Amino acid sequence: MSELKDLMTNVYAEMSTTDDVDAMVDKYFAVDFVEHDTIPGIDAEGRELARVMFGMMKSGMPDIRVEVDMMVEEGNKVAAFGAFVGTFTGEMMGMAGQGQEVRMPFADVLEWRDGQLVAHWGVSDMSALFAPTS
Repeated sequence: MSELKDLMTNVYAEMSTTDDVDAMVDKYFAVDFVEHDTIPGIDAEGRELARVMFGMMKSGMPDIRVEVDMMVEEGNKVAAFGAFVGTFTGEMMGMAGQGQEVRMPFADVLEWRDGQLVAHWGVSDMSALFAPTS
């Protein structure tokens, strides 16, 4: 596996296991990190947006894990396809969890420089948050 794919794997693994979102963001996200996606209801940019999003995901699904199905590297960018999986017990995107297992597919493109993320483009399907519990 390439160095950049290893770094991506580490980011996803730490996102799944850390209780210190700030330390993870400081470690992997460059100070000039740019988020190219708009996230409704979140008034933050750059690294601060990453902190808010990861914090929200961890509080909504404390047992969150990232399952990566595929990674493709070109130059200093890595595209990853997979899903965020966990038990929705907290609050996320203004919704309260009801203990349902959630699988949110994602597609990420991340740009790297000197071992840190400098940009992100991506989409996530958060419709599972709205699914009724069985």
